[in-house]
Amino acid sequence: MKQKHAIFTLIIVFGLLFAAPAMAEAERQEPTEEEIAEAINNPLSYLYLLWIQNDTMWFSGDVLDDLDEDDKVMNMTLIQPIMPFQLTEDWKVILRPIIPFNSFDTVSGVDVIESEQEGPIVDVDFDRETGLGDVILWTAFSNQYKPPNVFGFGPTVMMDTASDDALGTGKWSAGPMALAFHIGDDWIYGIVAQHWWSFAGDDDRDNVNLTDLQYVLRYRLTPTTNIGFGPNIRINWEEDSDNRWSIPVGLGGDTLVKLGPLPVKVGLEAYYYVEKPDDFGPEWQVRLIFVPVIPSPKWSQIPLFNW
Repeated sequence: MKQKHAIFTLIIVFGLLFAAPAMAEAERQEPTEEEIAEAINNPLSYLYLLWIQNDTMWFSGDVLDDLDEDDKVMNMTLIQPIMPFQLTEDWKVILRPIIPFNSFDTVSGVDVIESEQEGPIVDVDFDRETGLGDVILWTAFSNQYKPPNVFGFGPTVMMDTASDDALGTGKWSAGPMALAFHIGDDWIYGIVAQHWWSFAGDDDRDNVNLTDLQYVLRYRLTPTTNIGFGPNIRINWEEDSDNRWSIPVGLGGDTLVKLGPLPVKVGLEAYYYVEKPDDFGPEWQVRLIFVPVIPSPKWSQIPLFNW
């Protein structure tokens, strides 16, 4: 437990160390609205962002039907500091820790009730567990980060940081990530792909062999307002074919507003899962997005290496 708390503290301190100079720079130099609108749609831009995303999901499945239980509502808040650095004249690196705070209905007790008419009846009690989930850090390297076409690749790591067993995998996992986007005057489209294999952790927990694909398509109504979608497909290769895929489809919108002097991207999206695990999986999802925009400090735009 102390190790988990130490890891979480280091991530927070790491983010604050870079957020402080960025905020100081923001006071001295404010980009134009057009520059912000262009950069915020580019996952490899120069801007420092504090991407805050809240996902509410309604879960259903055969397990709940067998227990005569209603759908379960799960909630995840993802805090994602996005910090770009110029490595050389041609290469950039973007660090993006994803810090999840989960609120899940978890099984708190199981009773077996004997019935002469129906035989044994299983009664399951659920309690809500809220806390830190497994922190993910993806790192993207790119030498093609200027629109209209941008590309990046690097490692992604999922850490065993959950404050409760029910809120995480119990494993340390790692794998590759890659992204490719087209950011045009009218259309934005692209994909972010990640995969994790577990390599350490609790031997009693299931192995991790998980793919996450975020596919994005947005139409730019104005330089600051988009409609479209950007959901996440999940593929759990450890499950059988009936419980492997989670595929959402839907629609939403986002726009850039000013909260005082601070530019903020706000958005709302809704999704229905056309494919989900039969036993237990999400059926509906509502996503809220809140992204304060902070110009990066000048030193992060200066090449660290003269290669």
